[in-house]
Amino acid sequence: MIKKTLLVLSSIAISLFAGEAATNDPIRILCVGDSITAGYTDNSAWTVPFEFGYRRDLLQRLVQEGYKVQFVGESPEPWDGRFGKPMNTPSPDLRTSGQDHHRGYGGWGTAQILQNIEQWVTQDRPDVVLLMIGINDGGSPVAAKNLQGIVEKIVTTCPQAHVLVAQITPKASFLQSIVDYNTTIREKLVPDFQGRGLKVGTVDQYRNLLKPDGTIDPDLFSNKINHPNATAYARMAQSWFEAIKAIYPSP
Repeated sequence: MIKKTLLVLSSIAISLFAGEAATNDPIRILCVGDSITAGYTDNSAWTVPFEFGYRRDLLQRLVQEGYKVQFVGESPEPWDGRFGKPMNTPSPDLRTSGQDHHRGYGGWGTAQILQNIEQWVTQDRPDVVLLMIGINDGGSPVAAKNLQGIVEKIVTTCPQAHVLVAQITPKASFLQSIVDYNTTIREKLVPDFQGRGLKVGTVDQYRNLLKPDGTIDPDLFSNKINHPNATAYARMAQSWFEAIKAIYPSP
């Protein structure tokens, strides 16, 4: 029987499983979500440089720590130009190292992810899924039901993968429904899956766009609506990094 331990690190709750063996193969990381996963800034004007969102800083932190990782997924965004193409060439450019892989789709909500997630995890074969979706649903009760279905499909189709479900970032204007959605993730959805012995945890990304007093900081949004700026994306990367380290001891 696999022994499960619940670990809480700052605002990270991770389900750990004894015997998670290190291998010479890279950890395959699948980032799933909407435009924030893709890393959008103030599109379609693109006056704020595109730097791959949290994915760039997360990759750098993992590599600096000695991890071998490979981002997986086949979203073409933002380079397909559906919301305008970035005006800058990012540095470093994850495309040149084969690491610009993800499943982030601008404007998508939980319903679209639910329709596609089974096919994606079958194709991408992740070891870790970083799932952050629901802001385009406004954290509605339907979104919470869809999210339950998304996680269910991941753990059924890809039971070896660790699923980290983000408590999603706020919008620049406070929405109680997003707070309620995150509470459901933290207090119901994740504990339910952990109670079944499944590899599901949660990471609090909401806090990364707050002031020290706990209110939303509008200066941390690149488009003044919902897309984080570089500072906020870096904070988000650190939260994901700490969660992955809790699963895989440092090499």
